Amino acid sequence: MSKLNIALVGAGRRGAGSHLSVIAKLKDVYNLVAICDIDEEAATRAAQKYGANPYTNVRDLVEHEELDVVDITVPGVAHHAIACFMADAGVHILCETPIAMTLPTSDMIIERAKANNVKLEIAENYYRAPRERFLSKVIEAGVIGDVARIYRIFHEGGYHGMSMLRLRAGGEPKSALGITQSTPVIPIIDQMKRNHTNERWSLGFIEFDNNATAIMIYSNVIHARSLGRGQTGISQIDGSKGTIVGEDIYVTPESDLQSGAKGIAHRAKRSTIDVNGVDVIEKIELELPDQTVTWENPLKHYPLPERQIAVADELLSIATAVLNDTEPEYGAARARQDQEMNIAMSESGKRSRETLLFPLTELTETERAANEKYQRQYGHPIEDVEAGIDTFFPRH
Repeated sequence: MSKLNIALVGAGRRGAGSHLSVIAKLKDVYNLVAICDIDEEAATRAAQKYGANPYTNVRDLVEHEELDVVDITVPGVAHHAIACFMADAGVHILCETPIAMTLPTSDMIIERAKANNVKLEIAENYYRAPRERFLSKVIEAGVIGDVARIYRIFHEGGYHGMSMLRLRAGGEPKSALGITQSTPVIPIIDQMKRNHTNERWSLGFIEFDNNATAIMIYSNVIHARSLGRGQTGISQIDGSKGTIVGEDIYVTPESDLQSGAKGIAHRAKRSTIDVNGVDVIEKIELELPDQTVTWENPLKHYPLPERQIAVADELLSIATAVLNDTEPEYGAARARQDQEMNIAMSESGKRSRETLLFPLTELTETERAANEKYQRQYGHPIEDVEAGIDTFFPRH
């Protein structure tokens, strides 16, 4: 397989360190040639660590480097500006989540990528984690039957949560109802250096076209794991034959179906191997009385701890798409849909719990407010890509 030249844009941002560490381990796939950040100190520090060239401007980056792929880890409000610029330069894109803050800016990226024949992958990593890959195998094997309801409570939500709800439902979103509430909290700064003075709490109810439904409860303070929030989450998937609660798979023996139908919990076993001194997950296997379900780690030959597997999966998804001229696994269309679900839940709450139908056909008040906030903070319209690529976007 030919090696691809890759650059990372956004060295000082959350997640960049993990991406750089993983790229360095995928030496048979990537040459890390450059690191860019408008903060010169962040760019230089990361470039020295990984033996790459530092840049503080994407124009200079594209002019002086021969790039195949760019890994965009800047804050979400800047995704559309950097991604559109890179697409126009003919560079294939892996962009952090969400694809963009609004649906029109998401469409800007998608259209620019298509016009320039550029592959576009979004780094949604929740479903790529080994545990979630394994649970997908369990559902696909029919262990719990047809999925009816999904509960995701006190976990990280937003577009990540919506992605997981859609995946587990196995259908297309049909409608969304949201309930929102804002309450004050003492001023705090979370572990990701974000300021919070209010807790923006939401409950979402999503219906899918296959009759599955999903409930999610989430807030910015839960997401931050601050003030004791989010210490215990509830993840439950109810099927026609059984239930998945966290990592426990509940199955009822056929002999008990008419006498209480009590579910018996089964938990999968993990096996690991040593790769260059790293304890690498080899497989996850569930043994049931009548079947065995196994997920095998396709990346077990890399020295990747479990927390890095999803990031490697993202990076290899865009590499495979570029090298084989195929579509990325997750892709921009799904990323846009997950953000659409997220926006719809917020909008429903603002509209006094009005149920919204998919697809959304008009600019929502949620998006309009995001556009106005962007212009107030950065001094130019959100659609102005040229101004956007020269703007410093701090993480709040």
